[in-house]
Amino acid sequence: MEVSQDVAHATIVNRTANIPKLKAIESTRHTNAYINALEARVASLEKQLAQRNGDVGTPDSAKNSSSCDHEEVAFVTTTQAAQPALNSATSEEEIDDLANALGCFTLGEIGELRYFGASSNFSIIHNHAIKVPSSIQARNRGIEAANNMPDFITPSDELRDHLLEIFWRWQNSWQYIVPRELFVRDLYIEKNGRYCTPLLMAAILAMSSRYSPKLELRTDPDDANTAGEAFAAQAKTMLHYECEAPTTSTVQATALLGLYWATIDNEGLGFMYIGMATRMAMNLGLHCDCSPYASKGLVSDDDVEARNVTFWGVYVLDKFYCLGMGRPASIQEYNITTTKPKGLVQHSPLLSDYQLEISTPFPTSHIMENSMYTCELLIATSEVIDQL
Repeated sequence: MEVSQDVAHATIVNRTANIPKLKAIESTRHTNAYINALEARVASLEKQLAQRNGDVGTPDSAKNSSSCDHEEVAFVTTTQAAQPALNSATSEEEIDDLANALGCFTLGEIGELRYFGASSNFSIIHNHAIKVPSSIQARNRGIEAANNMPDFITPSDELRDHLLEIFWRWQNSWQYIVPRELFVRDLYIEKNGRYCTPLLMAAILAMSSRYSPKLELRTDPDDANTAGEAFAAQAKTMLHYECEAPTTSTVQATALLGLYWATIDNEGLGFMYIGMATRMAMNLGLHCDCSPYASKGLVSDDDVEARNVTFWGVYVLDKFYCLGMGRPASIQEYNITTTKPKGLVQHSPLLSDYQLEISTPFPTSHIMENSMYTCELLIATSEVIDQL
């Protein structure tokens, strides 16, 4: 047994040391970051190998490497499926499976997660060694650019609430992509800009304007097809900057803009925006289960819920758009490990009667149930849909 473990250990070390993306020129001296990354990788693989062999002891490299402790906090493996225990006849294929099971999240400046899969060398580099663009700076640049637009519109509270009421009752009730409770609480109570951002608000107002008869929402009062055009232009400008460092709300806004373009007969642009939303979702790891981060207190339960709502909303839009246009879907089911949204208790005691009234969908809409059954239906039929 010890011999087989030594062989397996040597195999892992050799495979890890020869990762193509980390291979350096032999004549060049390896950096400390490079060595620390390899040590962390070896320690992590040894630990998993020992656990699968029933050895509860600490691997030697884990004892000797101080970097492994940091990795326990900075990273969360994203594959939780059980693998068969390695025996004395451990094959190279099983070693590969073990190495490929690793993936990680990194934390941005406002607690947003970024995801790197097992094939990326970023998955073995410490969190502080990865430069994550500032989402706050990107957002501020977008807001400044939008404010400088000649036709910039700041809606009154009355007009804003009118459009939000339409959105909750007619748009988000069938295409659930914005977590209503978190958005409303941030808008009216907390006002910290985490779940209700200027970009997301502009995208919501643009989409809701398509349902409203108010002439002031049109750039041309005689053309109903121009309703929401000004808000969409503002959102597009802000997105140009914010996509450099996207957050969960950026994904929501991009998906809503994809829907908006379809309402003005520009399905091609809408298709590209939905594709952008799916890529942003993958960048943030919305398709991966981040509950271990929540259990460690690194992200809040609200963030987990917002991520889940956003991902499954984008998933449905991706399927619908690709089905309607006869194109292959961007999201594949085998990449998904995240769970369905649980739904949050309404924070009605914190809202005024008016705020509660305009933020409440029709009682018969069953938003959560309908959206989750839609996801289940699309998952069950995805193989057939992809072959159409």
